[in-house]
Amino acid sequence: MSQSSSIEQNSALVAYREWQDRAWRLLAPLEALMQSGRADLPIKGKASDHDLNADRVESFSRPLLLFAHWRNSLGQNTEEGDLEKAKPFELWFRQALVLGTDPDSDHFWGWSSNFHQHSVEMGLLAIGFELSRDWLWSSLEDGEKKKLLQWLESDVGNGHHWNNHMFFGIFVMEFLLRENCGYPSYRSVIDRWYRDLEGMYLGDGWFMDGMNQSVDFYNAYAWHYYSLWWIHLYGESDPARCEWWKDKTRLFLQDYPLFFNEQGEQPAFGRSITYRFNATAPFGMAQLLGVSPVEPGLARNICECNMDFFLEKPIFQEQGCLSMGWYDPFEDMVETYSCGGSPYWASKAFSPLLIPLNNPFWSASEESIPAAISDQSVAAEAPGLIVRTVAGESEIINVGSQIASCNIRFGTWKWGKLSYRSGVGFLISRDGDLYPMDAGLTATNPCASLVLGRHYTTPVKIAEDSMACLYSLGHKSEQSQVSVETRMWWIAGWQLILHRYISHQQSLLRHGSYALSVNPSDVSENKSESYVSVFSAGQGIALQNLGGFASVTNHDRLADSEGPREHIQGDYHVLRLLNKQVKRENGYLACMSWAGKEQSESVAWEVDSLSKGRWELSHHTLGSWLIEDETLPEMR
Repeated sequence: MSQSSSIEQNSALVAYREWQDRAWRLLAPLEALMQSGRADLPIKGKASDHDLNADRVESFSRPLLLFAHWRNSLGQNTEEGDLEKAKPFELWFRQALVLGTDPDSDHFWGWSSNFHQHSVEMGLLAIGFELSRDWLWSSLEDGEKKKLLQWLESDVGNGHHWNNHMFFGIFVMEFLLRENCGYPSYRSVIDRWYRDLEGMYLGDGWFMDGMNQSVDFYNAYAWHYYSLWWIHLYGESDPARCEWWKDKTRLFLQDYPLFFNEQGEQPAFGRSITYRFNATAPFGMAQLLGVSPVEPGLARNICECNMDFFLEKPIFQEQGCLSMGWYDPFEDMVETYSCGGSPYWASKAFSPLLIPLNNPFWSASEESIPAAISDQSVAAEAPGLIVRTVAGESEIINVGSQIASCNIRFGTWKWGKLSYRSGVGFLISRDGDLYPMDAGLTATNPCASLVLGRHYTTPVKIAEDSMACLYSLGHKSEQSQVSVETRMWWIAGWQLILHRYISHQQSLLRHGSYALSVNPSDVSENKSESYVSVFSAGQGIALQNLGGFASVTNHDRLADSEGPREHIQGDYHVLRLLNKQVKRENGYLACMSWAGKEQSESVAWEVDSLSKGRWELSHHTLGSWLIEDETLPEMR
């Protein structure tokens, strides 16, 4: 072996071992919770809105996937003590599986049924069983296997939510077929469900998540993860379908690196963000199957930076397990379908452990994350999103994501804002309000006093330097409604936002800045009649009225006495609002919103001209900015 080859091999082994250690860091606290005679782990956290059995299965299946990745990795690299560390996990997972799938056991998990959460966990377990055949599945006695397979069969024929959940039913039937206890009809159902899933394709590699009507990080969590697992495990049954899905993953991953900032963090956007580094799930599987368009040194760096970013945050709860939250434990932000074991979906991020050591993923020179190199913007028309990197951060301009009526209960704040930015985060709502007021326009009907935001949104323009969309601020129970057409342009950390509104009743319209997580003892503010900026710990926000708004107000939480926590990144926050009381009228509102770290960039703009079709602004740091667009009204 040449010296260079030896160096590459050693470098790959070091990188691989670091991934094994990351996995073990998450696994180690679980050992203390593994009680003999139980089929679940007592991971602390709120209960889901499913049922106790569903939560029990989650506490087993999701950690099993993590352990299966780590245990499988020992086939490539085993160090002293690894096999001994594995033994108590192997023993517990085996006995828990036997108890949980035995209907005569007091710890039986219960059968699956129409639309039950068990369908999700059973599909996940099929992957886990395939990964652990040599130490788990092969260790089961024939009678134990029979009971397990009968348990899985209780999912056959069930209704699955018409979204990414259909993958789970597919995995269950594929596993049953492989174990020779399926029927020919299963193959027909698999084909039908795949045709349904393929019908949710929008273009550019993006899928709409079915009945949820949303487009978010579930494209990474699910669509470009489960499809690749199916190809890896069962793809021999339909080679043409494999190529279709591989092609979609290539398209999706082409621009996906832009969704991570220079530290590896993605913007908090969409549901289930408590899965955190789950956002990197497709990179490893795509590299394993040879379908990744991302250079291996870049893919590895994104995965490592993303995981280390969160592991360096206080994301662990009192038992040492992954918590329900974003930067720290914050259960109020988590969906009703989640429970204490749910965050272990983050196990998907460990797919790199499946990649062989001789793959370039481990030996290629590290490549910088695009956000660390330059500012750029990509418009993805199909999902209605524009992603741009700016000053090392990643920002999602949200042109067209939807909030289906069935998704309101999961939190409108996950899809309803105009933009989402790494390093900033957002507010959830409180006091019964449907919408928080940051990063977008909201309306408050004085009769109902509810804060209402965008719901169904139709993109009008999606470009690399601007966007436009049409939506309504309202809710059916109040029959209050404000039609809004929003246009946005951007430069550096600034957004120029124009709202054309048609109000059908008296309303208070408010445009909110980004909400800034702060240290209350380190907050500085600069304010004038039409402009305000706030900084804390080197991060800042700014908001400037260009026309139409009447006042600037605050919505802050700087002490525990000021109500419950609202910000996903920390206990305290500041938010600035531009306000306008409107009657039954039409009009325009224009403002500029900024987020970043450079105070010189945050200062107010000089307005040279706001004439029809031509707006001219100037900034002492950024220079002149000319915007020519026929939709621009005369504001002064």
